[in-house]
Formats: sequence, C-alpha cells, structure tokens
Amino acid sequence: MLVDDINRAVEESANRLLQSSSPSVRFWTLKDILGSDREDTIVQRVLEECAKYPPRQQLLRKIGPDGAWPVPKSTETGNSSYPHEQGYVVHMTMLKNLLRLLHFVTDPGDPRVDRSLERLLSWQTTEGYIQGPVVNGLPQPHHNGHALYLLVGFFAAEDPRLNRLAKWLMSIQRKDGGWNMPYIQDVRYLPQYKNLSMSEFIELMQTKEKEKHDPRRMQEVPSCHWTTAMVLWGLNEMLWTRRSKCVGRGADFLLGRFFQKNPHPNFFESERNWLAFKYPHNKCSGLAALDVLTKAGKGPDDPRMEKPIRWLLSSRQRDGFWSESDRPHTETGQWITLTALWVLSQYARKL
Repeated sequence: MLVDDINRAVEESANRLLQSSSPSVRFWTLKDILGSDREDTIVQRVLEECAKYPPRQQLLRKIGPDGAWPVPKSTETGNSSYPHEQGYVVHMTMLKNLLRLLHFVTDPGDPRVDRSLERLLSWQTTEGYIQGPVVNGLPQPHHNGHALYLLVGFFAAEDPRLNRLAKWLMSIQRKDGGWNMPYIQDVRYLPQYKNLSMSEFIELMQTKEKEKHDPRRMQEVPSCHWTTAMVLWGLNEMLWTRRSKCVGRGADFLLGRFFQKNPHPNFFESERNWLAFKYPHNKCSGLAALDVLTKAGKGPDDPRMEKPIRWLLSSRQRDGFWSESDRPHTETGQWITLTALWVLSQYARKL
C-alpha cells in the first residue's frame, strides 16, 4: 500500500538525516517530521548547536547598520541579470540570507535581523507591495511572496504591514486562479509589443505608455506556474490567508498544471523544472510546488495529488536522500530531503 511505502521511507530517511545532517536540519526533522516537542531534552541540545552553528553566526555578524549584507565583489560591477541595478544584488542577497537565517532557527526578536526586516519593509508602497528587487516600476509578485514568507516567519506579533502585503497579493489573483508578473507576463503579449526585446518593453513601460494598460483586464493569457507557487509560498504562512478561497483557487490552478510546461519563457519555462530537485523554493521545482500545495491543504482527497506524490517517492535515492545530483550530498541535499519528508509525512497522515 502507498501509505506503508511512504511511512517506511519517512522513517528510514528521517533517521539518516538525524545521523548526518546540520543542526538546523536535525531540529526541523525532530520537530516537523518526528513530532518532538521543543522542550524535549534532545531538541534543546540540538537548539544549542543551532545557536553556535558557524554559518549562522557569520551571517548575523555581517548584517550592516543599514540592515543589508555587503555586496559580493563578483557582483559589484553588475554581474547579474540586471546589470544596471546594484540595488538588485543588495535586495536579493537580503532575501537569500534572511531565508537562511530563518531556516537556521533564528528566533524572532534578534535586533540584527530586525534591522534587515525593517530595511525590507521600507520599500513597501502605499498599494501594499514591496518594490524591487528590480527597480523598473513593475510589481514583482513572486519576490513579494518570498518576502512575505520571511516576514511572517520572523515577526512574533501581527503587523499591519504584513496584512497589507498579503491583501495586495490576493488582489492581483487572476480569473484562472493563478498569478502573473504584471505587464511582463500579460501586456507583453499584445501585438504591438510582442516583437520588442524584454529590455525594450520594460523601458517603454516606464513611460506614459504603461498608463494605457491595466493587467487586471488581460485575462486571456494563462497564469504563470512558478509565480503562482511563489505567491502561495508566502500566503500559506498566514492562517487567515491559507484558509481563504484565494489560496484554494491558487492551489487548484497549480495542481492542475503539474508537470506541464510554463506558458511564460521568462520564468523557468521547461517542464523539466518539475522533475528537478532544488533548494530553496524560489528556484522553482516540483518539490517546491508539492510543499506549497500540501500546506494549502491538498492531500489524498484530491486524486490529482497521487501522481506527483508517487513521483516524489520514486525519486528517493538508495541512501535515503533526495538530491539535486548524484554527487556526494551537500547541505542542500539535506534541505531537499527534509522538504520531501515533510510533504510525504503530511500526505500519509491523511490516507
């Protein structure tokens, strides 16, 4: 039976993680997979290791007075997809490192992390979304889903700014239940623009030309699989949004397109991305999609989940890990395995 296969895989792989993983992976394995209480003696011992974990301490030390991390020298000259924006690198480095600190079990209230979170929120607009990291005047819902995931994870108390961000994300949901990047994945397809390069189109949308169009009225272009997954990543973290019809519709859209090619060439177009194992979620993969779908409440009661779950189970390697490659496992493989185990364990509990 499927439930027996899943439970056996979860038990074996969880034990492997406890034997050979970083302190933070061991903590989340104990807490989220094996159900250990935070006050448990073993968990407390692992938390002490998490606090001393050198990569975590290094990240905390390097947060600057402005809440940002130093820009790597390799990117100072604009070695990014947006060479005209050093701010892009600053912003993306913040998102990356805040996610690492959250996963490294950094509890809310650390003043250094608070500085970084306030820097991130300083870019919030009156509409509710956080500007950037691409400063071209076009909202970026996928980055905002990422930011919301972080903010909810680090804020100990409810903050109206997070609700504003969540409400903005919900307000731009499309009729098919998914999300697109406004202008870039809808207006861009109009006949008068389709032959422009992306840079030419973006430059044009920074002029009064942008005022001619309202992306909310452009519903004939299908939503983006991965933009939708990223938005759900954030909205799943708040109880009132996770239980909303909005998230339910988004999960239905994403699950209905599992294993299919993304209709937008600017964001992980190939269907091979569904079968790749990547960490973290902003790299977009079938595992990331299963994680957000499971958190949104999808399980055995929806027959569309069985095929992706069987794919995930069959992708487990002989050593009990899921990994991005067959090479010796890095810490990335530990996080991928942890995510796979969480998805499978949650699914099995509902069988």
